[in-house]
Amino acid sequence: MSVSVDPRLAQRRQQVKESWARRRLRWLVGITVAIIVVGLGWALVRSPWLAIRTINVSGASHADVAAVLAAHEVTDGVPTISVEADDVERALLADPWVAQAEVTVTWPGTVEVTVLERTGSAWTQGPASWWLLAADGTVVANGTPAAGAPVLHAGLGTLALGTRVEQTDVIGALEFVALLPADLRNGAVANVTIDGIEIELDAHVVLAGNHRDIPAKVAAVVAMLEQGVESGWVINVISPERPGALNPEPVVEGTGEDVSSSDDSG
Repeated sequence: MSVSVDPRLAQRRQQVKESWARRRLRWLVGITVAIIVVGLGWALVRSPWLAIRTINVSGASHADVAAVLAAHEVTDGVPTISVEADDVERALLADPWVAQAEVTVTWPGTVEVTVLERTGSAWTQGPASWWLLAADGTVVANGTPAAGAPVLHAGLGTLALGTRVEQTDVIGALEFVALLPADLRNGAVANVTIDGIEIELDAHVVLAGNHRDIPAKVAAVVAMLEQGVESGWVINVISPERPGALNPEPVVEGTGEDVSSSDDSG
């Protein structure tokens, strides 16, 4: 027994099938186009046209930036998209010399590396070697100090690269030496004891007290030396607002006169 189908129903079924077929075709075409676009885009960003062509490095004197960049494959010809700026920054900051680092990637092919390095302040001798400390107390190098290099005596013991000294008066002494003009810094010796910071310059001894107001204390010393302080006199800048100079010579027997005198005019 055959069942006849209403022509209108059959036509409707056919229309539905054709509609679904067109939708599947559009979907397949869309997916294909998307795959092609993504593939072309991926090929483009990894093509020589969008590869690194320029690498600019500024601010690095001691840090081996080139080695860090090479280790992270930041070299000419490498696709710009492969540069991980954050990873490179972290690697640069692992160098004790580097206080701050910024890596900027600019399309289509430029990498800018800006480094702010610490300033080596003074050398201190440990049980086995000499160590160079930066003004913020970070140990930045070891080796043998050059003739005339500033020296710190503070009894710090064994140190290690990248570690940081935490004693406030030690950091104050390092800051003091780092802020001195080059002609005064050469040959300077900083001593840190329970009595505070003492700086031996070429012909004077500076009593600096504690770690506070170091920039003002350095400025006071420089001003007094510019005004003229006799060789061998002690400069007191424990209170930088009222600096003074003292002749350490003892009383001359039989004269009744105290040779030591102070000059607070500075």
